[in-house]
Amino acid sequence: MTLKETKNTYDKFGKVYHKKRHNPKENFYNEYLEMPAISSLLKNIVKKKKVLDLGCGSGIFSKKLRSWGAKVTGIDLSKTLINIAQKENPEINFFVGNAEKTKFKNKEFDIVVSGLMLHYLKNLKKSFLEVSRILKNDGLFVFSMNHPVREAVEGKIVKNKKVYFLKDYFKNKRTEWTMPPGITVVNYHHTFEEIVNTLNDAGFVVERLIEAKPVKGSEKYSKKDFELNMEYPSFLVIKAKKIK
Repeated sequence: MTLKETKNTYDKFGKVYHKKRHNPKENFYNEYLEMPAISSLLKNIVKKKKVLDLGCGSGIFSKKLRSWGAKVTGIDLSKTLINIAQKENPEINFFVGNAEKTKFKNKEFDIVVSGLMLHYLKNLKKSFLEVSRILKNDGLFVFSMNHPVREAVEGKIVKNKKVYFLKDYFKNKRTEWTMPPGITVVNYHHTFEEIVNTLNDAGFVVERLIEAKPVKGSEKYSKKDFELNMEYPSFLVIKAKKIK
């Protein structure tokens, strides 16, 4: 799936996706895994900072960033999602665009945030270099993406017990998955080595890393998802600093 195909998918299903994202019971992975983890790295540092929400979707996290005092701009491939974001958050500027080539000025932002977008990209290099270009010196890049283990793990029943195996970890493979109501998207597997080295090559150093675990008490919303994510992580969250 190309960036254009990803755009077309979210243009087509954007309204349904936005409605689904507003239902915490249907969004265990967003509400009780990814958002708490990435929020823990941002909540206390964004006040009065110029922040870009890269791959902002319908603006859900952009709104949260603004509530913490950030001066927020949002960008996403999908015109449908951007229209929703702008309608619901008129005080924030949103633009249609992609992560590999934006129209922002050099060194325009203090912080760039990207939530669960980068695993849609087959090659991380272009987007990391673009983030470096638009960040100020010593600026921060805070992002979440599928954990490298997630796309390479395979579960099997062995002697009546669920056992997980790593399979094809080093292959830059694509994985199709479908979320209700029939939205098919493609993710690309990236190893830890690729992620960290590509960041370094783009002028970043990793300051903090979180392997997201479910928040306490969230098992009441989905015991199955809670237990699964206590066995192996679904999401990786990284805070990186631009050093050159």
